[in-house]
Amino acid sequence: MNVLILSKILWPEGSGGELATHLYARLLIENDVDVKVAISSTPNYFKVWSELPIYKIPVLGYGKYTIVPMFKKLRELFEWSDIVYCTDFFPIIPLIKQAFKKPVVTHIHSYFPACPIGSLYNLKEGSTCKPDDKNCSKCIWYYERAYTKTFSQALISMLLNSTIGKGFLNLVMLADALVFVSNAQRDLFLKHAPNLPRQSYVIYNPLPDIPYIPVEGDDLGYFGGFSPLKGFHVLMHAWFKVYDKHNSRLHVSLAEKIFKHQATFEKKKIILYGRLSGQVYDRVYENIKAVLLPSVVPEALPYVVSEACLRGRLLIASKVGGIPEMVSGFKGVLLVKPNDADALAEALDWALSMDKSEAVELGLKNREEILKRFNNSKSAEELIRVFERVSS
Repeated sequence: MNVLILSKILWPEGSGGELATHLYARLLIENDVDVKVAISSTPNYFKVWSELPIYKIPVLGYGKYTIVPMFKKLRELFEWSDIVYCTDFFPIIPLIKQAFKKPVVTHIHSYFPACPIGSLYNLKEGSTCKPDDKNCSKCIWYYERAYTKTFSQALISMLLNSTIGKGFLNLVMLADALVFVSNAQRDLFLKHAPNLPRQSYVIYNPLPDIPYIPVEGDDLGYFGGFSPLKGFHVLMHAWFKVYDKHNSRLHVSLAEKIFKHQATFEKKKIILYGRLSGQVYDRVYENIKAVLLPSVVPEALPYVVSEACLRGRLLIASKVGGIPEMVSGFKGVLLVKPNDADALAEALDWALSMDKSEAVELGLKNREEILKRFNNSKSAEELIRVFERVSS
């Protein structure tokens, strides 16, 4: 079976969707599937993706609003493929179907295109979007301004996403099968897109190969950055209620936008970082005994959850989206009501007051349980079965 993967960028760029694509590509190869990858970005991925042929395809436009010219190499890739596995490039789906007669499997890692900005969360109202009560233009405007976009940037985004952006859903409807990453994600997505084809499947994303890191400190870690969707504002309200009762610190990554206030945050026992990777990331993990994910959005299947468990840490997370499917019943996990600073503050107290030896014990149980709950071989086999169904 020849599988062509379409993805604008590849891991280690991007986020959870790109990591999942990377893991699936490796698993497909291990299952004797021939894989090629077409991308539009320019960074050198060959060190990480050394076993894969990667082809850069030129595109016209910006972001998701792109046109893909049909150059010779791309035509050859489509002709070579038995299956087109599409994690991006949705505008090209009609051409694949009509001109090349190839089956398309689309993997949905967020809530795009049911939601133009991929969250199905009304940041202004502070609630998950309802199918019969959506005002995308106002929501997008508030979202972009919350992310400190300029007036003109926010206006362009609002105009594009609330009009043309809604058309992407019609493109996805042409796919032969849709793959979702959690039952909660699929259920919510289909409520907002009831006319999608019924060939939809839930396959849990594979786990990355992450080792346990011994706990050396008593701090807490939050890796969601200055993001209202990840609950940064809720975390700050909760942290300010408890930080002066404990000697621990809060480590916050992806915080470039607030670096200028670093001295102020340090007075509140908050340490700011940019994007973490490598040994620096490992050192931060050594200092923390718990990971925080106070998201307000219905997270599909966040990798920060599985990573926290694999590294043997306590986890405090919002009870939203696919998170309960991942960790319900884990003794070292505390799920709290989203957007509730008081409930989150109580959870922080629970972790901060816990003896390190107990935190280590519960963290190791989290690692044991996450490895039992998810099976990479099963995820790969299920995806291959989807490929076989649409190609038969």
